[in-house]
Amino acid sequence: MFRGLVFAGLLALAPSFALAQQPCTTDARHVVDELYRHMLERSSEAGSQAWVDRLNSGTTVRELVRQIAGSQEHMNRFYNGNEGANANRNAVATFYRHILGRQPDPGGWDAMTNLANQRGLGAVVDQIVNSSEYSQTYGDWGVPGSGGLRYCGNGNQTASAQGTSGTNPQMRYADLDRNHNGQIERNEWRGSPRQFAIHDWNNDGVLSGDEVRVGAVPPRGSLEADDYNMSATDRFSYLDVNNNGSIDRNEWDGSLNTFYDLDTNNDGRITRDELNRGRRATFASLDANGDGRISLSEWGWSHRSFDEMDTNGDGVITRDEFRAGAVPTTGR
Repeated sequence: MFRGLVFAGLLALAPSFALAQQPCTTDARHVVDELYRHMLERSSEAGSQAWVDRLNSGTTVRELVRQIAGSQEHMNRFYNGNEGANANRNAVATFYRHILGRQPDPGGWDAMTNLANQRGLGAVVDQIVNSSEYSQTYGDWGVPGSGGLRYCGNGNQTASAQGTSGTNPQMRYADLDRNHNGQIERNEWRGSPRQFAIHDWNNDGVLSGDEVRVGAVPPRGSLEADDYNMSATDRFSYLDVNNNGSIDRNEWDGSLNTFYDLDTNNDGRITRDELNRGRRATFASLDANGDGRISLSEWGWSHRSFDEMDTNGDGVITRDEFRAGAVPTTGR
């Protein structure tokens, strides 16, 4: 649905409790480096100092996100006019990934594509950056794609660097529970709709109870139970729903960052060879959002292989737990 993307007049109503728990930095250069890495998918260079200066002079991170997303460089790197009728639609998907850190829900994707067709991609950027979802997730000072980093230079924030101490250590995906109600709603989920459905054992549209309890075992017959017990060799066939010999973006059940990393020839699909080559993945390449840990949505192999590497059972794989030699050698 067109979830969360409402006009800027509603922003004042957005809750700010979750934002107060996020890490905070006074280093404007670090913020800009993170925005370049996530939004432009490259390292920053000398010219990026202009963005640092703007941030130091009082410009909000939200405004930097708006300007970078609407920049000519972003257009040149991520808009392909040769895609014809799909050009705007694919550009909208990129904006979702770069600004909201998730892939678009079907209704929002359609609505934003129509907006792009009628008023241009700049209107899409404004709509997303002004949305209540963006406000709830990042506010004016959160840094998309940084794992929760917030800028607190110039005395604009009182948040401490204590991290996410307000989250529940016994809850899977606790860092996604932005309203701290003990469950994950669909608009809080950062993975694909299909992956959400896999974890939603009772199909009630939210992840709650045992679905988010660390150590809980999925019930027999659920999608996650089937996924958990799947061997590495039949993972490709499981994901290739339409049996066309490749995994399309709408078939992938992990993060879009991981999908793009595996799609080495950038043709919008993952072949069996590309998937198998992923066995050479490093910790850094799997840690798509750069938060220093690998979540299940970033993993991509079977749930069982994730749990085998997550030795302390806390729902994430740390750098100490990661063992490159133990990554499945075929399939996912």
